[in-house]
Amino acid sequence: MSRPGVFDGETTDGGMQGVVVGIVTDNEDPKDLGRVKLQFPWRDADDESYWARLAVPMAGDEYGTYFLPEVDDEVLVAFENGDIHKPYVVGALWNGTQRPPHTNGGQNQDREVRSRSGHRLAFDDSEEGTITIETSAGHEIHIDDSNDRIVVRDDSDKNAIRLDGSKDRISIEAANEIDLSAKTIRLDADKDVTVDAGTSVDVSSRNAIDLSATGQLDLGSNGVMRLNATGPLSIKGAIIRLN
Repeated sequence: MSRPGVFDGETTDGGMQGVVVGIVTDNEDPKDLGRVKLQFPWRDADDESYWARLAVPMAGDEYGTYFLPEVDDEVLVAFENGDIHKPYVVGALWNGTQRPPHTNGGQNQDREVRSRSGHRLAFDDSEEGTITIETSAGHEIHIDDSNDRIVVRDDSDKNAIRLDGSKDRISIEAANEIDLSAKTIRLDADKDVTVDAGTSVDVSSRNAIDLSATGQLDLGSNGVMRLNATGPLSIKGAIIRLN
């Protein structure tokens, strides 16, 4: 039997039948168990629930799916064995003031997870077939199946790493500098290696530099070429021609 002036699902002995809507009032769990407190619309505004656990897709010892509702979020609440003292949140609800982050235009091709500050993980299930991870500032990882491409770029779109499967090409672009640092760096190419600079190329070593070729080795300049050594300079060949 319900009491006059209260929710029909609340019985005289404090039991609850079915599921109800609640508004999150507190998500700072003193025991760090990922619980929230709720206010039920049929009760006084200052009447908070007991701490409510969250039903999530996966939960274990320091692993699982962690999406804690924000204060003022609307949620759907059930009760363990109908006990109003043991609520748990089974899901979240959009409403007239808290609207979805995306609309589908009747096609339902898009899936998205968006955080409060605007970070998002988006899936495009159309023929284009893309996955996008983007920060609120615009830094992005974009995986594009239709164009066989993966792009990592910053918010300016001037600095990027592009993996193009259709052309078997990887490109690294920077508006200013590209720095490579490692104990050993090795560049291997089955065909050609080209180094092209707008002004100058500087190659230096604290020990030695070895330039070798199994075939012909050409060193040329359209201007002045200088060979300088603080020690001995040796030139050796089967035939040496100086012109």
